[in-house]
Amino acid sequence: MLPAIRKRIRAIHRFLRTPLPTWGRIGVVIGLSLLYFLTYQPMVETVGLNWTALLSAPIILAGWYFGPIAGVGAALLANAIVTILLFRAWPENFVAQLLSIWPAYLVFLGSGYVAGLLRNNAIERARAADELHARERFLSIINITTKQIVERQEPRQVFYRLLTHLTNLFVADYAYITRWDEERQRVVLATSTKTLPNLPEELVLETEEAQVTLSALQSRRALLIENAPTSGYIVDPAPFRKLALSPKTALVIPLLAGQYKFGAVILVYETPRRFTKEEVAYADLAGNQIALALWTAQQNLQLEQKLKETLTFAQVAQLLSETERVGLDKVMQAIVDSAQNLIPGATQVVLHLLDDEQQVLVPCAVAGRGKRPAGKLKMRIGEGIAGLAISTGETIYVHDTMTDPRFLSPGKPAKFRSLIVAPIQSRDRLVGTISIQSDRPNAFALDETRLITTLGLQAAVAIENSTLLETTRRDLQEINALYHITQQLVASLDPDQLMKDVVDLLAESFGYLYVQIFTVDPDSGDLVLRQGSGQIGARLKEQGHRLPIGSGIIGHTAEIGEPFFTNNVDDVVFFLRNPLMPETQSELSVPIKIEGQVVGVLDIQQAPPARLTARDMQLMTTVADQLAVALQKANLYTNLQNALRQEQATRLQLIHSERLAVVGRLLASVSHELSNPMQAIQNALYLLKEERGISPQGRQDLEIVLSEAERMAVMLERLRAAYRPGRETNFQPVQVNDIIETVHALTATLLRHSAISFEFHPDPALPEIPALADQLRQVFLNLFVNAVDAMKTGGRLTVATRLLSEHREILVEISDTGPGIPEDILPRIFEPFVTGKEKGSGLGLFVSHEIVMRHQGRIQAENNPNGGAVFRVWLPLERGGEEA
Repeated sequence: MLPAIRKRIRAIHRFLRTPLPTWGRIGVVIGLSLLYFLTYQPMVETVGLNWTALLSAPIILAGWYFGPIAGVGAALLANAIVTILLFRAWPENFVAQLLSIWPAYLVFLGSGYVAGLLRNNAIERARAADELHARERFLSIINITTKQIVERQEPRQVFYRLLTHLTNLFVADYAYITRWDEERQRVVLATSTKTLPNLPEELVLETEEAQVTLSALQSRRALLIENAPTSGYIVDPAPFRKLALSPKTALVIPLLAGQYKFGAVILVYETPRRFTKEEVAYADLAGNQIALALWTAQQNLQLEQKLKETLTFAQVAQLLSETERVGLDKVMQAIVDSAQNLIPGATQVVLHLLDDEQQVLVPCAVAGRGKRPAGKLKMRIGEGIAGLAISTGETIYVHDTMTDPRFLSPGKPAKFRSLIVAPIQSRDRLVGTISIQSDRPNAFALDETRLITTLGLQAAVAIENSTLLETTRRDLQEINALYHITQQLVASLDPDQLMKDVVDLLAESFGYLYVQIFTVDPDSGDLVLRQGSGQIGARLKEQGHRLPIGSGIIGHTAEIGEPFFTNNVDDVVFFLRNPLMPETQSELSVPIKIEGQVVGVLDIQQAPPARLTARDMQLMTTVADQLAVALQKANLYTNLQNALRQEQATRLQLIHSERLAVVGRLLASVSHELSNPMQAIQNALYLLKEERGISPQGRQDLEIVLSEAERMAVMLERLRAAYRPGRETNFQPVQVNDIIETVHALTATLLRHSAISFEFHPDPALPEIPALADQLRQVFLNLFVNAVDAMKTGGRLTVATRLLSEHREILVEISDTGPGIPEDILPRIFEPFVTGKEKGSGLGLFVSHEIVMRHQGRIQAENNPNGGAVFRVWLPLERGGEEA
């Protein structure tokens, strides 16, 4: 029953969907009306007023064609016309006739209105049936499409069938699917219903071509392009334009499911096409359903892949736990086989291990493509993609070897199109690489990059397990050797003996060709050989072998402060070969640091076939650290010994200074005691001078004796004044020029015996200053005596005084023509116990400095560019405050 009803409704709907044009419908209604009016009079006369009922035909057509309102309007118009016709036909009996046919008026109104309602109802039923049919067809096609997607067929076949169904559903001329590559942020042509010649496996669309897909994905709704040539969108990518197609309209359906973006389906029409709202809604619904099916299929594939990975990793882990039993080669082969199994797009998997001795990558396990690597068997560090990966320590993905500049090699086309190389890192050491290759460009996804990196970690675990036993054995040997070295380091305090023991122990324990230790010369900054192993070391030490910083491998290590080693010294541009060791092929230098400062270099050299390794560097670094501690301890011991010797010398100097002080006090006492006899002698000489009868010669001799006695008395008075203790609080106005004259008188004999001339340039305007005359006399006496000691025999001592009014102070400048003050002690010349004299106490200038400071003055020493030393003393004209 239901199919028959649906069939009739569809027939009616087809009839209604192919109606006459508006002018045709109006013509039919008017024609029937005119026919009725023209035949009204004769038909009424023949048939009677029943003929009036036939006017309902055009009224019914008007309601059917134009709806209920038009039907009612036509009925009202017909009633008016019938009324006029009745009045013309029966004017005398008009009312009676009118009353006899008034039910016809109601029939006219009812028939017009009912015809319109029936027409609307029929159209709605037909539309509902059509929509139901379209929905059934839509659901059927979508069901078939999603089922094919979930069945996990080959992607291109799935996409092609999907396009075929959507093309039939929306009656398009042709269609194609684009895929959004989230990882690389690009749009790729997946497949199309057109046969495109020379189409690559993966065609990346240009930015303008991808705009259609991006716009639909961004709006998340179907994009309707009714006029493709003027829309601003490029509907056909480049391969389609070669077919000379003429797209007029396009419908772009985004494939979205939540945050999942697959791409878009582009349906193209070569003739103009208008879409209803229902069709656009179907397009959105179809896109959502298909995207959801694609997402579900992808999730299922990912879950299966995860399960597969888990099982594979479990098998590999089992082998890893048995590495010592099954062997490293079997574990490595299992890893590459696992990669081949987990990554279907891989045509070959290769695992390279680093040969530490020759610094090359050697393939040790291969899966796929005849079990032979598609490329060079061995690669150096930095050579090839594998060499580049291990040199950088990063996983490298080459999407296309034909376009990647890192892979291009003139005249040598690549045997594969894409590859991923992951470094194998054991702890902090890169030991090899694992790589997957494919004949197709862009064959691998981000998850596969992660997978190959994980396999690289498992390979690192296997390598670490396999080398653990060997490492443990070597560690034991090194510990034993280091124990003996440490004993020697602890027991020895002599730096030279310490370094000799170290080089001998290293050469003997580890079989090195030659071991040597350099230390930095603090004066020149050069590296000086302190100890070397064997006869070569003894010979070089006798020659005083040294190297500038930055010269050779040893100098380079000292300059950069970092270890350096090589197994091919000929490749090192700054290597300097020692003629005594022509067979040296490997060299390792390690800096010896104390508190971050390079104080020396430990250097070892080796000859073929033996080679140095990173373990040697680690061992030498440890030895260098221990050596640095021991050297620091030995240096501290040496410094302590020097400090003790200096303390003893200081004690002796203090005793000597005390003796000098006692001598000074004794000299002052003696000069005081001698002053009384000297006074008596002078008095007696004055009395003799007054006697008469002295011969002229005798009187002349008496004058000489009297003059010398007076000079001796003055000298005794000056000595007594020089060594008389004074009080610091007794600052009295003194004339510095007079003090200089007094000191000159005291040192005149010393100057004369040393053949030193004296020049004094006093400032006649020099005022008196508040000072302790005795202490200033001691300052200038120390400076005079030091100048005489510096000049030995011959020279000139020059003293000048000057008033500095602007500074409210005076200046006393004392210069000599001696050799000057040594540069190493000049900055410390006023410190206690610092002296350049062989028998000096080092206290004279210190005491002088303290006296000048007590007078609130300044004292300075410097060397004269023309030779000699210059001491300058500034003393204030007024005291700023009393000192305790």
